[in-house]
Amino acid sequence: MSDLVSVIMPARNAGEFIRESIESILQQTYTNIELIVIDDQSTDNTREIVESIADNRIIIVSGEAEGIASAFNVGLAQAKGKYFCRCDADDLYPSDRLKKQVALLNEHSELIAVCGQHSSIDEKSRHVVQYNLGSIDELQDAKFERAITKTHFNTFLVRTHILKKIGGCRSFFVTAEDIDLQLRLSEQGSIYFVAENTYLYRLHNLSITHTQPNTQRLFYDEFARQCHKQRMETGKDQIITGILPEIPSEEKLSQHRSENQILNQLVSESWYWHGRGDKKRSLQSGMKLIRLFPLNWLSWKALVLLLFKPVSNS
Repeated sequence: MSDLVSVIMPARNAGEFIRESIESILQQTYTNIELIVIDDQSTDNTREIVESIADNRIIIVSGEAEGIASAFNVGLAQAKGKYFCRCDADDLYPSDRLKKQVALLNEHSELIAVCGQHSSIDEKSRHVVQYNLGSIDELQDAKFERAITKTHFNTFLVRTHILKKIGGCRSFFVTAEDIDLQLRLSEQGSIYFVAENTYLYRLHNLSITHTQPNTQRLFYDEFARQCHKQRMETGKDQIITGILPEIPSEEKLSQHRSENQILNQLVSESWYWHGRGDKKRSLQSGMKLIRLFPLNWLSWKALVLLLFKPVSNS
């Protein structure tokens, strides 16, 4: 009998994308799963869509609309699987992800978690960028000691009892809760990175990473890393001791639109390949800019520069 995997899917007003997200989980080649959808008091048709999908592996629970950390913990409390992972209600899993990750954890009892690469897609599920996180499979212990997180928590498969031991996410983190969670997990044992794509992250304007003000995103990210360093030095951090910092104001901060992020990521990717001497792949990224943003002058400027600037032969 294969081990049960608990997949949680926090969802709030996710009607536009949640069916596709659920299907990517139910169509996994590893089938012994429970999909726990946390309907975080949606006001659209999210719950109706979930209830319309006839699969007894789906469990619907209600969240308290207190943020992603709270919704995560509601799902974790319901989880009965030996292994645990998260998929947001607008993102996708590659079809063989769970089969590969479960096999690795079953073979290596010394690991508490395994993680991997991720890429981005747009609102129409078109591939945007493959994040280049390296091509080497390796332990992440040394990086975590320095508060470096290589990838996104949604690429992780974790032993459930470890997550429950540390109490899941901490409610202080409005965002960057995954950074704090990764760092606290790393203090419990070894985590292994596999250089294969395990997650498709959707860029769109309703995502919390685009609606959360930039200053606050940076604040929570940096504070999570500061807390890790404090625990490494003293065994406690400011949240544990109750000495909480002041949270930056949201005033005069604008949204970071997904279109701008997609464009910037493609420009970065094209120059990444150019710098590595791969003219063909750099031009492929440049042409993708033109296809997605034909009226944006930055797309054409990038393509012209890529065409005429010689690549490095080093």
